[in-house]
Amino acid sequence: MTSILSELHEKIQTQSTIACFIKRFNIVRLLIECGFTKTKGFTIASIIEFLLALVFTHKKLNQTMNTANNDIPFAKDTVYRVLNDAKTDWRQLQLKLGAEIINNHLKPLTSENRVHAIVFDDSPYYRDRSKKVELLALIKDHVTGRYFKGFRKFTAGWTDGATFIPLATTLLSSKNAKYRLYEQGPDVPKGSPGEQRREEAKQSGTKLTLNMLDQILVYVQDFQYILFDSWFSWPEVIKGVKERQRDVICMLKDMPNIFYNYQGQTYRLSSLYKAVAKQTEKKTYIASVIVDYYGIPARIIFVHNRNGNKKREWLALLSTDINLAEEEVIRIYGLRWDIEVYFKMCKSFLGLAKEFQCRNYDAVFAHTTIVCIRYMLLAIQNREQKDDRAHGGLFYLLCDEVADLDFNQAFLLILDLFTQTLRENLFLSDDMLDQMLSNFMDKLPSFIKNRLRLDAA
Repeated sequence: MTSILSELHEKIQTQSTIACFIKRFNIVRLLIECGFTKTKGFTIASIIEFLLALVFTHKKLNQTMNTANNDIPFAKDTVYRVLNDAKTDWRQLQLKLGAEIINNHLKPLTSENRVHAIVFDDSPYYRDRSKKVELLALIKDHVTGRYFKGFRKFTAGWTDGATFIPLATTLLSSKNAKYRLYEQGPDVPKGSPGEQRREEAKQSGTKLTLNMLDQILVYVQDFQYILFDSWFSWPEVIKGVKERQRDVICMLKDMPNIFYNYQGQTYRLSSLYKAVAKQTEKKTYIASVIVDYYGIPARIIFVHNRNGNKKREWLALLSTDINLAEEEVIRIYGLRWDIEVYFKMCKSFLGLAKEFQCRNYDAVFAHTTIVCIRYMLLAIQNREQKDDRAHGGLFYLLCDEVADLDFNQAFLLILDLFTQTLRENLFLSDDMLDQMLSNFMDKLPSFIKNRLRLDAA
C-alpha cells in the first residue's frame, strides 16, 4: 500500500510540475505561434504535456498505452498525428521557449560581468536496428572510428556556466547521397517546416553552424563567445562568426591545408608549436602567440595534453578576442563541457531514440525536440533548487530584513549593557538614565537612525 501511494504521489507531483512549467513559460501561446493546430478532439497542450511526462513513467509509448486501466484519454494515433505533422515548426518552438527562459528568467539571476556563450557540438544518434527510417544514413563516429546507422544530433545551446539551455537541435543525415540508406518519405508541402528540416538534414555541419547562429541571434543576443571543438574550427566558420560581431574560442586541429601567419612566416599548427614552444612556457600553458588567421588577428594558446591516450603532448586553443588573458581563454573554453553533460542526460535519462517507433523524419525530429524541452524543465528545476536568487525579490527582502535585525539587536544589546554599567557604578536614577539615553539617541548620526528606524519616530 505504501509503494502504491508513493507512486501515485510521484505521478501527481510530476504532472503538476509539468503543468506549471507549461503555464509559466506560455507554451500554449508558443505552440500557436509555431503552427500547432488541432481542429477537433484533444488540445495540443494536453498532448504536449503527456509527451513531456512520458519519460517519468519509465515506459515507452506502446507500453503506456497498453497498460490496463491507464487514464490516458486519447489513443496512440493521436500522438503520432502530432509528431508526424510536417506543418509544425519544432525548431521555432525550441528557440522561442529557450529565449523566454534565458531572457526573462536566467538573465536576472546572472551578473552582467559573467561570461555567456553559445556552444556548438554534435553527438551520435544511433538507429543501428532500423532499415526504413527516412533519411537514415551511414555515419562515422569520430570518437570510436566506427560507422553506425543513424544521424548526428547537432545542437547549439546557451550557457552561463551554471545552466545550459539547448536552443536549436537538428538531426543531420549525410550530404553525400551514397551514404543515405533510405530516402523515401511522405509527400511534404512545399515551403513547409517539414521540407526545410529535410533540406537542413543534408547540409554540412560547418554550413549549418552559421545558419543556426543566425536563427539564435533573432531571439537571444545575450552572449559574447561561440565555443566549439576542432571539428568545426574551419576558417569560413570562424570568419562568419566574427562577421556577426561575436568572438570564437575553439580547439584547433593540426591540418595540412590550414595555415597561420606569425612574424611574417606561414606555419601549419604543428610547425608553429615547434617555433614557439620554448619561448613562453608557464605553469598553466606552454606558449601563447598572436597570429594572423586568414585576415583575423587571433591568439593561439598551446596547453598541456593530460589525456592518458594522448597522441601528442600539447593541445591548441584559438581565441579571436586577443585581449583576453590566457587563463581566461582556457576557463571559458571549459564551459563547453556543459553540452557533453546535456548529451549524456538525453541518452541515459530522457529517453532519446527509445520511446517511439518512428520512421517519419518529422516524428524523429519532433521527439528530439521534446527531449530538449524536458532538459530545459530539469535545468530550471535544478537552478531554482540551488540558486537562492531564483526566489526573486523575496530573497533580497529577506536578506535585508535579517541584516537589519542583526544590527538592531547588536546595537540595543550594547546600549543595554552600557545602561546597566552606569546604573551600577554611578548610582543614577531611572529618570536621569532615560534623559541621558534620550540625549545620546538624538545626537546619533542620521544613517544609524535610519537603520534603527528612529527617523520616523
